[in-house]
Amino acid sequence: MKGLPAETDFVVIGAGVAGLRAAIELAAAGRVLVLAKKEAVHSSLQPGTAALSDEEEIILHRQDTLIAGDGLGLAEAVKILEEEGVERIEELIAWGKRGGHETKLIFGSEASYSHSHILRAPGDSVGNEILHALDGKVRATKNISVLEFEFCTELLTEDERVTGVSLINDKGLPVEVACSAVLLATGGLGQIYRDTTNPDTATGDGVAMAFRAGAELSDMEFIQFHPTALYMKKTPRFLLAEGLRAEGGYLRNIEMDRFMAKYHPLAEKAPGDVVARAIVHEMEVSRARDPFVYLDLTHLNAARVQKRFPRIYATCMKHNIDVTEDVVPVRPAAHVSIGGVRTNLEGKTSLTGLFAAGEAASTGVHGANRFASNSLLEALVYGARAGRAMRDEIHNAHRTASREKKAASQNGPVDAGVEELIGQIQDIMWKDAGIVRMRAGMQEAIKVLEGLSPRVAYPRTRRSYEAANLHLAALLVAKSSLAREESRGAHYRIDYPAHDDRKFLKHSVVKGENVRFM
Repeated sequence: MKGLPAETDFVVIGAGVAGLRAAIELAAAGRVLVLAKKEAVHSSLQPGTAALSDEEEIILHRQDTLIAGDGLGLAEAVKILEEEGVERIEELIAWGKRGGHETKLIFGSEASYSHSHILRAPGDSVGNEILHALDGKVRATKNISVLEFEFCTELLTEDERVTGVSLINDKGLPVEVACSAVLLATGGLGQIYRDTTNPDTATGDGVAMAFRAGAELSDMEFIQFHPTALYMKKTPRFLLAEGLRAEGGYLRNIEMDRFMAKYHPLAEKAPGDVVARAIVHEMEVSRARDPFVYLDLTHLNAARVQKRFPRIYATCMKHNIDVTEDVVPVRPAAHVSIGGVRTNLEGKTSLTGLFAAGEAASTGVHGANRFASNSLLEALVYGARAGRAMRDEIHNAHRTASREKKAASQNGPVDAGVEELIGQIQDIMWKDAGIVRMRAGMQEAIKVLEGLSPRVAYPRTRRSYEAANLHLAALLVAKSSLAREESRGAHYRIDYPAHDDRKFLKHSVVKGENVRFM
């Protein structure tokens, strides 16, 4: 914790695209402290990391984004994404050219998208190239400090205003930092599920801290599951892009039969949520102890596959799978949390002094389902907007002196049973609040999770705090899913398979014990 100040002007929690972009915007107005989990500092900029969901391109296309949102996309938010996205990308490319890292990002148009702009990088490294450009700009900007920390445990509040953050160090002692405004850019919550493309650090910390502080959350029921993630035991789930199926890849069940034509006229090119549900069904009927299906690219041109998807090819080769010659075992995996801390178009939450951006926020851009590649673009655009809005808080802030520091309840280096507890949370969520949902299952999930509450009541170490955050995030997802009695976007219920626009063409909002729709 060397260099951690007792007070600063702005605190940004998270060093991904949204957090770094906001920090750049804030630097001209005061001192910016960016807090990152240790793993993120060392790995988020490395090629091949799971800290980003790299996709082949970012497409600015308003109509497709609203269609994907299935009625809940906020038109004004999507308009901002498209109009400001061009400028954000162009400045990003300029920063990359001026910095120590020569950017490989290319921004142009494509004939099939007459009103679109496409951001590309060699192969499938757009996300990493964006982070490299931002990292270079941050390093060259005064007033920004990026520090590692053990864990950010809570938001400090006074009179419904956020006044700082509390951290816990490796000795179990709390450390407080006062500030005028806090940005939550903590990423997703995919670790509430057994199978996820998210990194180990995606433990829902931002939404959990915001909820405990009294902020409103929105659309927590909408979790996008990617249909095809590499499935191998004791190996992190690695996303196999939808572009592989668009390229002509086949899906085969355990008996090597193609099956998607039974579920949708577009077969493998059906929408991702349809494909994910079809795979789940094929896995269930196989009655295999360790079920999966296969992604088959062996009939495609090998040289084109290697050139088009170099990162995927190289990663699979590390696991002795040559995607041009071998079928690839896959399962669906939790990919993107669409809801989060409820914000306006400037990143402001319902608490004064608290802002959110990126996957931790619910801006209205995605609606009920995310259009592919919009996550990185949303992080850029709304990270910048939140940074601009936060600058006003420095004039209105009421700084409070750090409170008396108290020792943590215990300083034990290991939390007995915490990994087993996290496994229980992940298993019940995958089983009963995952890709396919129904009332009885979600009620059971809520009952089990509430029964686990005493085990997360007194966290002592970073991992036990993460367990508490995962537990709370899981409960919020399950309760919001139970409340939405329809199927829409990424939320599918067997007992309510159709839309109900009369009751539910609204956003869910959760605060305290209540889930309401508005």
